[in-house]
Amino acid sequence: MSRYAVGVDIGGTRTKMGLVELRLGKVFPVKVFDTCRESEEIFLDSMRKALKQCLQEENVKEDELAGVGVSIGSYVFSDGTIDGMSCFVPFMTEGYPLRQRLETAFSLPVRADNDVRLIGLAESLYGAGRGYRRTLTMTLGSGIGIGVCVDGAPLGNEAFCHLAGHVKVRVGGEFPALDKEPCYCGIKGCLESTCSGTSFEKYLRFCYGPDMDNEKFFQLALKGDPEAAGHLEWYLDMLAEALNQYIYTYCPDVIILGGGLAKGLAPWKTSLEGRLKAKVHFRQKTDICISSLMEDSGVLGAALLYGQTA
Repeated sequence: MSRYAVGVDIGGTRTKMGLVELRLGKVFPVKVFDTCRESEEIFLDSMRKALKQCLQEENVKEDELAGVGVSIGSYVFSDGTIDGMSCFVPFMTEGYPLRQRLETAFSLPVRADNDVRLIGLAESLYGAGRGYRRTLTMTLGSGIGIGVCVDGAPLGNEAFCHLAGHVKVRVGGEFPALDKEPCYCGIKGCLESTCSGTSFEKYLRFCYGPDMDNEKFFQLALKGDPEAAGHLEWYLDMLAEALNQYIYTYCPDVIILGGGLAKGLAPWKTSLEGRLKAKVHFRQKTDICISSLMEDSGVLGAALLYGQTA
């Protein structure tokens, strides 16, 4: 069995690629480059060049690879096509044959899956989810993604819950800054339109002005600023509203927070845990952890589509 696979994490703005040693879950230095959104040809060419660089720098040959694993923010069907709804790359429309295109470009086997399912897989095997049987990973970035793993494997054969970030957490319409443009999900007051990194920054700029951002806000909150403390309490309440629903739905032993806001929320992890009131049975308890893999999680999870070598 091959020791290595390459993991690729395709984002709407950036793509990350790295060689992974499967036995140890070791990610070698990751290449980060802009995702070409305008041209499929340029996009595929940049992927080929990055793959060549990854292998050359680590002195690994193509025939030593199990294949290339791909993580993308979209529903990935079993035939390797995607739904095109949430990957945010314009030429990847509904039914785009992602796996076929990449296999042709790389001349290597390709496997693909939804990004948060794979981030959750990496966290379950090598990150904050180690030692837990059921994990729920939530990415708090430009959107909100959900991935569930049981016994170290993604739940189900396809990403049926990756859009679970659209559960309802508030009435909707009460915050003009958040509700001026309806969320594409069609649900007013959904979690993504409230607690994603993009949405929370909109809320903060409405409260503080155009110069505020998430990083500055958490610095204020750490200093004990009273106004910031009030906004933070509101955010934690909204987030917990969703987390309690997920506990009743998936009964996770741990909820792992990743994405852009996770590090900022770390000092208030205990406060967030205190808001978890849902219990599926009297012995069940859900912990909250912050991702320990962070930027490497998508690359590692994608490579792990080829399993762990003995």
